[in-house]
Amino acid sequence: METSIEGSTVMDEGSVCSKLFLSAINTQKDLIVLMHNHVPVLFNKAFLDFANVDSAKGFLREFGSLLNRFVPHDSYFHAGKADNIDEWTTSLMELPENEQVVSMLNWRIEPYAFSVIVESPAADYTILTFRDISQDLIKRILIENDASIDKESGAYEKEYFMHTSKSFYDAAMFNQKFVALTIIELIASGSDAQAILRDFALNIKNNIRQSDMLVRWGKQTFLLAYLIDTPESTRFITQKLQQKIPYTLRLATAVQKEKESIQELIMSAEKTLKESK
Repeated sequence: METSIEGSTVMDEGSVCSKLFLSAINTQKDLIVLMHNHVPVLFNKAFLDFANVDSAKGFLREFGSLLNRFVPHDSYFHAGKADNIDEWTTSLMELPENEQVVSMLNWRIEPYAFSVIVESPAADYTILTFRDISQDLIKRILIENDASIDKESGAYEKEYFMHTSKSFYDAAMFNQKFVALTIIELIASGSDAQAILRDFALNIKNNIRQSDMLVRWGKQTFLLAYLIDTPESTRFITQKLQQKIPYTLRLATAVQKEKESIQELIMSAEKTLKESK
């Protein structure tokens, strides 16, 4: 069944064809939109959740054109880069693949970056697939700006970890593991600590897994982020560090609880360290 909206013939969201199409795209984690003459007519569940709306009609009523949702930044495709705003999907399609990138804010006003796959399976219809590349883009930008490594210690920068911690959290969920954080404080006077800082960090790195992440957290503290099978596993990690690191140190560990954010986990580890003093 088809219906007419403002003179344009589009698929009715309740039609058999629409239901079959939605059944297929609702299984995808990418955000997917079916466009008709450059106007969205169907969104998959991932996109509806991202925008916090219940239908294409609800989206259009709330935001107007999908193009309005693209952040107007030179690094991304947006309305200002479209030759014809009324036919903007054509402008997007004509861009080189590496420039088919947009940024959108979700309903919590959190920024995301997406690569966009543009397909035209039938006349007047376009399918847009938005693939989240936020973490990859942030990593690339920080690495290109040489902002990922702390020069004094050789560990990761705190800012880099905070920008990419979502990837760590996602990896834990995907692998059905827990995120654990251990704060490691070097106990030494200021001048001594400065002299041995890089060797201290190197000793830690030599006793952790490649997938673990050592972050310069403070003047004499480091944050070790890692994935574990059970909360009890942290005991073996901390024991190994205490036995293998030839320096006096203080440790505080926190293991992620259900739905606990990385920020909350960090606060828990810092509180434990403070109390241990």
